[in-house]
Amino acid sequence: MQKNILIAAAIILMAISLASCSKSPSSGKELVLWTDMTESESLRKAAKRFESSNEGWHVRIVRVPFEELKPKFQTAAPVNKGPDVITGPNDWVGNFAVAGLIDEVPLTPAERKSYLEVPLQAISYGGKLCGLPISIEAAGLIYNKKYMKQAPETMDELIEISKKAKDGQLESLRGTKYEKYLNLDECKGKALEGFLYEIEDFYFTWAFFGGYGTYIFKDTENGLDPNDNGMNSDSSMKTLQFLCDLKEKHGIMSETMTKDIANARFMEESLISTFNGPWALADLKKRNVNRGSAPLPKLENGQNPKVFVGVQGIYLNKRTPNKEMAVKFMKEFCSKEGEVDIYLEGGRIPSRYDAQEDPRLAFVPVIKPSSDIGSLSTFGFAADVELEKNDVLKGVLNSAAVGTPMPNIPEMNTVWQPMKESVQLVLRKKTQPAEQLKEASDRIKKDVKGMME
Repeated sequence: MQKNILIAAAIILMAISLASCSKSPSSGKELVLWTDMTESESLRKAAKRFESSNEGWHVRIVRVPFEELKPKFQTAAPVNKGPDVITGPNDWVGNFAVAGLIDEVPLTPAERKSYLEVPLQAISYGGKLCGLPISIEAAGLIYNKKYMKQAPETMDELIEISKKAKDGQLESLRGTKYEKYLNLDECKGKALEGFLYEIEDFYFTWAFFGGYGTYIFKDTENGLDPNDNGMNSDSSMKTLQFLCDLKEKHGIMSETMTKDIANARFMEESLISTFNGPWALADLKKRNVNRGSAPLPKLENGQNPKVFVGVQGIYLNKRTPNKEMAVKFMKEFCSKEGEVDIYLEGGRIPSRYDAQEDPRLAFVPVIKPSSDIGSLSTFGFAADVELEKNDVLKGVLNSAAVGTPMPNIPEMNTVWQPMKESVQLVLRKKTQPAEQLKEASDRIKKDVKGMME
């Protein structure tokens, strides 16, 4: 009997404990943030700034693994068990907004001008701003500054460099216009490849579709129209021909190339340039690879390929009882100080103009070429170090400026697989481009219709 009473008491205590742990959105003077971000110090600094200017309030930061964050919020928020605010990529916005899980975030005209317009568009849905941008991501050309002094201006030039590199004939470019791009003395005698990336990954390869004029969903006054996809178009045909030429005509690309292989070759300094995102730049920095970043060079139509611009945002739970204070915290989180801290800790590119222009981000210290440092004892910061413009940061921002926001409507989920398969099948000569594009477009339309029924 006593044993049964103890068991019952334990069950009651456990239930009370679980109820208290899941009590969210927060009540009283506590705000709860769910996030997968690893910039612990920066998150805590933002929380402390908010707490110091809002007496009695506390921010509780709850870490949730990325793969669990979205489904957990979608389950918890409708039953008032979610956080006050949550971080996540902008392609969650459409799903959250349609389900009524997140609320509009008010910004004054002056506050709005603090942010780049592209990230604001990326986290808007139905004409409403559904969060605040923390950082932006835009892939681009990443090049080894040991071999390449600056990015080529056109894809034709990059292709020519890559062909010469593959054939071991980079030296033949000496005395030509290509010398302004290449450090040929460093390239001499080395087995190098010029440009490699995972060509079958539609996330990256989309950039060429966009550069040739393709749209995914038609942009209208009322937002993206999911019933009008632009995949079956002349511009898409031009893109597939361009991709096939990289592989067949120019011989510089393989359908078996992966991000991991390209990154490994870049790190071992046998690859001059690749196409990847800022996350790769951060990894290269840790390995002390002297890398540069720039938008992909222009196509023959004079347009830069339009990379997807992704945004890490912070969103307001529509059911939070602490809406006013939650918005205040969001604005503190995405303040100049907040975004600078996050960049310095984790390398995420700020979405605010004033953060990007902060000297700690806009410039980086480098050893002067004229310095003669024999030992640490002869090193003097003022004498031997100078500040250079942070061209890595500038390169990502320039890529974002010519990019296109990643569509955040739920119907975007119907695009990835058909287009990945289309690129794959055409490159592997399993089907004709015209047939494949029509099939992909029809499949997207069918799947979109299925979502609306």
